[in-house]
Amino acid sequence: MAEMEKKPVIIDCDTGVDDALALLLCLKRLDVVGITAVGGNVGLAATQRNTRFVVETAGRMDVPVYAGYDRPMLVPLHDASYVHGAGGLGDIEVPEPTKALEKQHAVDFLIDTYMARDDVTLITLAPLTNIAHALLKEPKLAKRIPEILCMGGSTVGGNATPAAEFNIFVDPEAAKIVFESGIPIRMVGLNLTRQQVANQEMGERVAAIQNPAARLAAQLYRGRRGKPGRDSFCDACAVMWMIDASVITRSAKMHVTIETKGEFTRGMTVCDLRPFKANRPEVDIEREWLFDPMPKGQDPNVEVALELDQAAFDRTLLAVLEEYGQA
Repeated sequence: MAEMEKKPVIIDCDTGVDDALALLLCLKRLDVVGITAVGGNVGLAATQRNTRFVVETAGRMDVPVYAGYDRPMLVPLHDASYVHGAGGLGDIEVPEPTKALEKQHAVDFLIDTYMARDDVTLITLAPLTNIAHALLKEPKLAKRIPEILCMGGSTVGGNATPAAEFNIFVDPEAAKIVFESGIPIRMVGLNLTRQQVANQEMGERVAAIQNPAARLAAQLYRGRRGKPGRDSFCDACAVMWMIDASVITRSAKMHVTIETKGEFTRGMTVCDLRPFKANRPEVDIEREWLFDPMPKGQDPNVEVALELDQAAFDRTLLAVLEEYGQA
């Protein structure tokens, strides 16, 4: 792919296992203007180090990495080290990278970049703390960010709690600010990412590719801490929507609200499915509605990914990893 054809993006991440694979995809196929790290899967000290490690492994020493906030807006950090390991990348021991961390704060980088240009998609793979702080510090950003591609939420259930997906659960106040900002949002939630399976066969195919990026990807496949054949690379699913749109085969626009007060539902993405003819749109969106007239629901504010093509995901991932070995 010619350099001029690459779409410009900024990536906000809390680099754990699935973030790392997503970064490898983006660093090869997209024009990564910068990467901002936030506390999430593990603490900020580890997420920014892991981010620099992946950037260095990908041979992209030109891509700047910035550290942002180390905790959510109102509550202590609830991390996912039980999934990603204490260091964030499973069993991979991450040395201190030679790639330096930028001195500027991530929020100031976001503000400076978007006030200077308005053509850069913002990809968020983490709790939305950095983004919310940037919007509060410079409200004009809401008119400067053309689109947010967000890995977070779900149309049906959660993983951090029965109701809430991890990225939104960690900082629902931040998510509420972002989702109510008026910025166009594409959401890739658990309802989509659970359709992608990180199985052993695919891990072996990745391991057969011989270059530094592919070797790291193979380690990430081996380092998944879930049950074999049932785990997913959530963040990689999200970035695929920009890298190869054919991977996401179905989406729908709907209204999404962030729950911040519920005793059992804090962090839930409340998706208004009333305009659809089912309550599980990723499975039976065309099912006959029981009532006439059908409830209208709230006006859509988010485009939500619904269906993923696993074979297309695997093909694109292998192709990108092969490209790392090409001159």
